[in-house]
Amino acid sequence: MKQRKYAGILFALLMSLTLLSCAAKQTKKPELTVESYTELNTVLKLPPVNVPGGAWTEADIQCALYLGAKPFSFPGTFNAMGSKFSVDQKAADFTYTKDNELTATLLYDGCACGTVCLTDCPSQEDYFSGFVSSVTFKDLGRSDLPAPAIFPVAFNGITIGSTAEQVKNNLGTELTVSGAEIRTPHHIIQLKGSPAEGVTAITLTYVR
Repeated sequence: MKQRKYAGILFALLMSLTLLSCAAKQTKKPELTVESYTELNTVLKLPPVNVPGGAWTEADIQCALYLGAKPFSFPGTFNAMGSKFSVDQKAADFTYTKDNELTATLLYDGCACGTVCLTDCPSQEDYFSGFVSSVTFKDLGRSDLPAPAIFPVAFNGITIGSTAEQVKNNLGTELTVSGAEIRTPHHIIQLKGSPAEGVTAITLTYVR
């Protein structure tokens, strides 16, 4: 009887440890620090630049684009995006070519917020001085790294989750099932989504 009793207690302890271990594995990291959340939310509330008829120019884009909570002149170096941005060098999509080009998952405050393509990187470790040729902000659906509560991109007040009405009001263009695009000689800003779901992805591309 005593052996059965001790065996039962031991089994209960093992089950408890297993449950605690599973709970620890399922615990997600904080989505954003309070500071980052406040900064990004403040940027989204800035008055939008008025662009009559949606006729965007290079200068307009430079005035209306924020990465993190900082204005971003595109193109710029990865370092210019801000110290809270980094790349996930352990992710499967991390690549570095002999042409000094790097492609990787983009992180903000440790949250996966999209992908970035860099050129002119001295090495895969020294990517901060590389130039941003393209960056896409979207929910990657990664279980190990949660998406941020607010995405660290704001183009004239538009970010991931903005409605089609907000896109129309702030950018002067329609968000259709094919998305929307703003193009100048050196910039392409593509919005993915639909009138029903709003903006689901934003891609910024520099054209040399």
